Amino acid sequence: MGRRSLAVLALLTVGAPALAAGEYDRALRVDVAVLQGDARLLADPATPAIRRTGLQARIASILGTLDMTVRERNNHSPSAQIPLPAVAALRADFRQGRPERLLRSATSLATTLPLDTTYFIPLTQTPLRAKTGEDLYRTLCIGCHQYSDPHAANPAPNLFDMARSTPSTEFVARMLGGVHGVPRTTLKNPFSDEEIASLMVYFTAGHP
Repeated sequence: MGRRSLAVLALLTVGAPALAAGEYDRALRVDVAVLQGDARLLADPATPAIRRTGLQARIASILGTLDMTVRERNNHSPSAQIPLPAVAALRADFRQGRPERLLRSATSLATTLPLDTTYFIPLTQTPLRAKTGEDLYRTLCIGCHQYSDPHAANPAPNLFDMARSTPSTEFVARMLGGVHGVPRTTLKNPFSDEEIASLMVYFTAGHP
């Protein structure tokens, strides 16, 4: 195993290092964008029952830590506070089994806290990025993402399909956020922004 793979494995095992002050706000915006995406899928009548079960577990996981994420962000951005009641409203909608209302609340919060995607959208396609993205995918991603189990509650998605079908801002958020499963499987993102942009170039090119 190469040094790059070992470094990523170590990061996934022990967790990401403490965030710099400027990254707390981004971490919150990523969580909100992912939450909005999961709420959209949960509210979609076409989503299979087994996926609904997985989505509910993922949403519960995000909501379980969102208070802490908001507090950390507020502590580092005292001049622009995010009210905790907004999180309480999301949790109440989820607990009461109101997916459409949860989606509206999540969309409202995402509108208040839009994710800055200017580094990724519009995506600049270059041969170097395409090659880097392919190398990263084949070295670090393919083992989990090449085949998606349609019967799993939280399957590792086919990233090429996701690039085609997911709204662009949400796709960026999911790439930035890392693996959002349940607490046992949730892992921080080990990639730099440039590496994520390279992966996105490779995924949006549509290569299998």
